[in-house]
Amino acid sequence: MTAPLSAFAGISDRYDGFIFDVWGTLYDGGNAFPGALETVKALAERDKKILVLSNSPRIPVIVGERLKAIGFELGWFTEIVTSGGMVADIVGGRRDAASAALGERVLWLGQERFPDTVPAGSFTVVQDAGEADWVLNAGPEISETRLEDFETVLSASAERGLPMVCANPDKSVLQSGAQLLCAGAMAERYEEMGGPVRYFGKPYPEIFARCLDRIGLPADRVLVVGDNLETDILGANRTGIDSLLLGCGIHAVALAESGGAGEGLVSLVASHGARPTYFSDALVW
Repeated sequence: MTAPLSAFAGISDRYDGFIFDVWGTLYDGGNAFPGALETVKALAERDKKILVLSNSPRIPVIVGERLKAIGFELGWFTEIVTSGGMVADIVGGRRDAASAALGERVLWLGQERFPDTVPAGSFTVVQDAGEADWVLNAGPEISETRLEDFETVLSASAERGLPMVCANPDKSVLQSGAQLLCAGAMAERYEEMGGPVRYFGKPYPEIFARCLDRIGLPADRVLVVGDNLETDILGANRTGIDSLLLGCGIHAVALAESGGAGEGLVSLVASHGARPTYFSDALVW
C-alpha cells in the first residue's frame, strides 16, 4: 500500500541515500521547484548521500551545469548519472559486445540538440537510413515535433533491421502544461515496426545498479524520488529500492482527471504496474 507523505522531513532519517529524478522532480523544465531546493539542501546539511539520476541524453556535466544555473549547489550531490552519460561511456567506448558489434556509420536522431550523446569522432554520422549501420535515438531536434514526423525515417531504418540505441526511455516530458515528445516514444514506435532497440536509462536495472555502485549504499538504505511511474518508480521496484512518487509532474493531468491522490492514484498505479512506497503532491520539506 502506498503511504501518503505530507513532508519529506518525516522520512528523511529512514534512509542514508537519495536518488532524485530531474525534470518534473527538481525542476519544471525552466525553474527549480522551491520545495526541491529546500529539500535537497536540507538533506545535504544532514550529510545524506544525494545522487541525481536523469534520462537526459546529455552527459552528466551538462545536466550539472543546468542544475547549478537554477540554484542547486553541485557540492550537494554525490554524483550525477544520466542515460546519455551511459551511452557515451558504453556505446561511445564500445565497452561491451553489443556496442562493439555496432557498425561505424550512425544515423543520429537529435544530434544538433543533443551533441554529446556519443563522443565526437567516435562514429561516422550519416544523414540517410540507407547509408547507416545503426541508429542513435537521442530524441527530436525540436521539442514540439510530433511522432508522426518520424514515420519515414523510422520505417526506412526498420526495413533494413538497423539496431537502435535509445538514449532517453522517457516517452514525453511536461513543460508549462504541455507534453513534449521524447526519444522513448520514437523507440516504442520503432519496435512496433519490428526494429530492434537497446535502451539506456530508467527503468532498466543497469542504470540503477550504476547508481547504487556510485552512491555506495545497499538498496534498502536508499530512496528514489521521481514523478514518473513508467521510469522512476518501475525502475526502483525492479531494483528493490523504496520510492516516492510526486504528483506534480508527468501524471498531474491524469491524477486530476481520475480523482486525485485517492482513487486516481490507485487506478494509475494499477495501469502502470509500478507501485511507489510513498506519494506526495510535491516535494515539501
